[in-house]
Amino acid sequence: MRRILLLFVVVSMLISAGCGGDRQAEAEDGSTATKADALEVAAVEPAEPRTAMKDRETFVVRKAAREAILTGFTRARNTMTLVAEVEGRVEEVKADVGDTLDDKGVFAVLDNTFVNLDLQKNRADQAKLRSELEYHRKELDRYKELVEGRTAAQSTLDNNVRNFETTRQQLRAMQVEERRLMERLVRHTIKGPSGWKVVSRELEPGEWVSVGQTAGTLGNFKQLLVPFALSSAEYRTLMDMGKTVTLKLPDHGGTVEASIERVAPGFDPETRKINVDLEIAGGELEMRGGVRAQLVLPLPDPGGSVLVPRSALVKAYEEHFLVNPDGERVRVMLLGTRGDDLYRVSSPDVRPGDRFILNPNG
Repeated sequence: MRRILLLFVVVSMLISAGCGGDRQAEAEDGSTATKADALEVAAVEPAEPRTAMKDRETFVVRKAAREAILTGFTRARNTMTLVAEVEGRVEEVKADVGDTLDDKGVFAVLDNTFVNLDLQKNRADQAKLRSELEYHRKELDRYKELVEGRTAAQSTLDNNVRNFETTRQQLRAMQVEERRLMERLVRHTIKGPSGWKVVSRELEPGEWVSVGQTAGTLGNFKQLLVPFALSSAEYRTLMDMGKTVTLKLPDHGGTVEASIERVAPGFDPETRKINVDLEIAGGELEMRGGVRAQLVLPLPDPGGSVLVPRSALVKAYEEHFLVNPDGERVRVMLLGTRGDDLYRVSSPDVRPGDRFILNPNG
């Protein structure tokens, strides 16, 4: 009886072990099916293929340039210092600082009383000499006839010829003196070019001035000059911009056209820069000195950086990337923004002319 019970227990254990193995096999089969289903789903919905990336809109990388902003101030096209050429008392000053000389260009008038008196005396002396010259001419003609008729001596005729020539030379000298006095009278009026403005005034009515004393300074503000000191690279860039350039007027909120007026053939030995003057012939600004003007020169970036749109940058793990048409990421170093939705970046794998996806995040 004991042997029968032992045999029954062994058979029961064998049957239980067989059922458990079947359940484990079923579990393993189920796990395998789940993994296969996941792989099948992944194959149905893959990441965006490279062919799709090539169809996306691209952009061309441009070489970055840094803007050099140079500031200058307008000044008169020409300046002139007026001096007194004769001495005398200032009778009237026609123009003050800031005034424009009239069509005659008169700046100041000196007292010319004594010059006018000398002119009156000179003209009276000339009238006297003309009268004497006429008398000597008549005497000369009469003695010529007497000498030809042998009724007068030749020496008397020679004496009349000498008196006639002496009087004529005196008259010529008086005429030259008259021209000198007339020129001196003109120089009692201190003049400048018509249309120029008075920059400084050194005279007052009633003041006595000496020869060579400064009377004032004039400026030609019909055109304006803006001087700049340029380095060699800045000078080459300015020459490449053409004969006409645009200047910004930060104090007026506008711009004005200017042309290259003159370039110094040498350079400043202290600053090692080239002096260039730009001329403003007109525009929406006050034609005066001291107006601030800015010259913007696009210089090449010495670091070799390039410009890319902000939408083309992909940020991941605190780094920035560009995506090429093949879907590959290219790491770049962000240097800064230019303010017009463009960024300056640098990378040994990104060069001007390369193409990248314009909006890889969209």
